[in-house]
Amino acid sequence: MAVRDLGGDGGEDGEAVPGYVPWMMAMADPTPFWREQDWNPKRMGEVSQAAFLLKAQSLGFRLAVPWGDSEKFDFVVWSGRGGRLLRVQVKATGRLNGGGYDVQPVYSTRGEGKKRYTAREIDVLAARVVREGGLSDVWYLLPVGAIAGVKNLRFFPELKGKNPRWEGYREAWEWLEEK
Repeated sequence: MAVRDLGGDGGEDGEAVPGYVPWMMAMADPTPFWREQDWNPKRMGEVSQAAFLLKAQSLGFRLAVPWGDSEKFDFVVWSGRGGRLLRVQVKATGRLNGGGYDVQPVYSTRGEGKKRYTAREIDVLAARVVREGGLSDVWYLLPVGAIAGVKNLRFFPELKGKNPRWEGYREAWEWLEEK
């Protein structure tokens, strides 16, 4: 239990502050949970959102998160003062399928099944590929116009020439910059 510093001198001269922890120590489990038997797509999505936030911030982008999870986008991103606000939806995959990694650019609705994202809902789809064998993640940033009418995106990060349709969007963070 922490104690208040009433005198402002760094000394503990007051009463305990309920619910305040002065320091905390934690250790992360080095085993990626999405590789375990109880793989959880929702948790992988949450981790991918955190990875996007970290990557975009490290590249100098500014981000905001909408309140709740009712919007079709995960982040609002802009590149500078007065920059255009872009709605970004983050998707992730970690499962190798036929030599590629699949991402479905869709969302689920009650009673209507899966629907594709449109320009009314998002501006950019950020797809994170968690590669097997401990290789570093690869991001694909696709403007919504590029995925119009597409039901499935298959990425081949190890074989750049196999599907050149999406390789032009690999690590294409410039889609988040002012236009």
